[in-house]
Amino acid sequence: MPTLFVLSTIVGAVRWFSPVPFWDMWEHTVRFYTDILDGRWSAFLDQANEHRILISYALFWLDYRFFGGLSFFLIAVNVCLMGALWLCLCIAARSLLAERRRLFVLCCALLAIPCFSWLQSENINWGFQSQFYLAYLLPLASLLCMASWLETPRAASRFVWAAIFAVLSAFTMANGLLAPPLLVVMLAVSDRCTWRRMLCLITIAIGTFAAYIYHYSAIPHQSAPLKRMAEFLLIFLGSPLGVISHSLPLAMLAGAAVIGACTFLAFQWMCGRVRHPFYLALLLFMAHVGAAGAAASLGRSSYGIDTALSSRYETPILLLYSAMFLLFVYVNRAKAATIPVVCAISILTPLLILKFQWDAIGPTGPEVARQKMQAALALNAGIDDREVIGRIYPQNDAIHVELIHQIAANAVQHDISIFALPSMQMAREWIGKPVSARELVPCLGSVDAVTPVASDPRHVRFHGWAFDAQTRQVPPMAFIAEDNRVIGAVLTGIERPDVRAQIDHKASNAGFEGYGSRIGTGRLAIYCPRRDGA
Repeated sequence: MPTLFVLSTIVGAVRWFSPVPFWDMWEHTVRFYTDILDGRWSAFLDQANEHRILISYALFWLDYRFFGGLSFFLIAVNVCLMGALWLCLCIAARSLLAERRRLFVLCCALLAIPCFSWLQSENINWGFQSQFYLAYLLPLASLLCMASWLETPRAASRFVWAAIFAVLSAFTMANGLLAPPLLVVMLAVSDRCTWRRMLCLITIAIGTFAAYIYHYSAIPHQSAPLKRMAEFLLIFLGSPLGVISHSLPLAMLAGAAVIGACTFLAFQWMCGRVRHPFYLALLLFMAHVGAAGAAASLGRSSYGIDTALSSRYETPILLLYSAMFLLFVYVNRAKAATIPVVCAISILTPLLILKFQWDAIGPTGPEVARQKMQAALALNAGIDDREVIGRIYPQNDAIHVELIHQIAANAVQHDISIFALPSMQMAREWIGKPVSARELVPCLGSVDAVTPVASDPRHVRFHGWAFDAQTRQVPPMAFIAEDNRVIGAVLTGIERPDVRAQIDHKASNAGFEGYGSRIGTGRLAIYCPRRDGA
């Protein structure tokens, strides 16, 4: 079953893949890279809301510099970061369960399920979300390095790596600032605390915070009542059950249970019943996730408590559950019932969330990717189709509408990201040109509907189908001509079972949608690019 989850998530990352930037990516990848091209290297230090995402900016730069800014690299990084999180948890399990090899193997297999669960799909298939994984991976790695140093005193390099990972954590997301103080706490409650080591970590924590707030601009957030923030936090902590049951009360109940379980585990440490350094590391990591949830409630609860069920919040909660599971297994490792209970959980857990895992390989992903490409086509042509553009940039107030078009126009000018694809270049270059002067050939098809764009009456939206009978293939892009002049570009990929039945079984996805400017009342013709043409 763990293998199924890992493989289906990898397949899902491929099926849901879209090279079109989504939401925050327009400002923090597209505009970021155009700023770099214009010589403003200080863009690496720009804030993303309240966050300093320096490490992710470095990944964005690599994606644009070497991979065309199409997110292939970024999605692959997201999958690798999920694997790294699972590996860190396995390292903790190995240390905690060193004398229980069978239990260790069972736990590692089970931990792969939450680490690769499609419940966190928004973080998996959104190229912008590397910082969301890094904001938990680096603090976890830092705490585990510190635990390893406490366990092996002579391995001084692990103390250094713990400090390095803690500093880097601050430049993932704002909650990463908690990583250096967590090391201070971990050292303070250990038996290896000296004033020099403590002074070193405190200096690092203060220096990291000072670097973070240098030229920092506070982001105003609408405040919410304390009751709503508390409800948001409870739903955040119990969100997997809320998603599964579609019930906010059950999510809050689960969140309260999580708080109770964490309190019990902390009590085990405070009473001296456990003293394993890796136990303390996971305990502090759970506190880190809880603090991140509390911080999210301050800034996000005003948007509604149901936003706590957002897919992107599932990543930290699934990690918290994983750490909590390991600590309970460690506390009960000597009991005969522990292995049967772990086996039962290994069966029950995937059954509970298997429905969501199938979404990774279902038909929704390719259709969502097609709709995003349609929105990119509108931006490519400078058409203000707010309904469609909302699929990739949901903020549709006047300021943000102007912003997204400005960013897109700048990207077109620099010929980067999605706008550098040959199909987008053709759509820009061929509109308004005579058909005879272009590498176009007539193809089968029909324009079934021509409707004005509600938010931009200067342009129309074309619906229909196109099929290249010569090659017996559906062309990715087709062009609409009127009076022998190209007036529009369309993208195929829409299911058309009627065309499949009447024309060719290979024409299943011949349906198209696109844009143009209707300039007359002449007959519309459909053309496809030549196979060996431009």
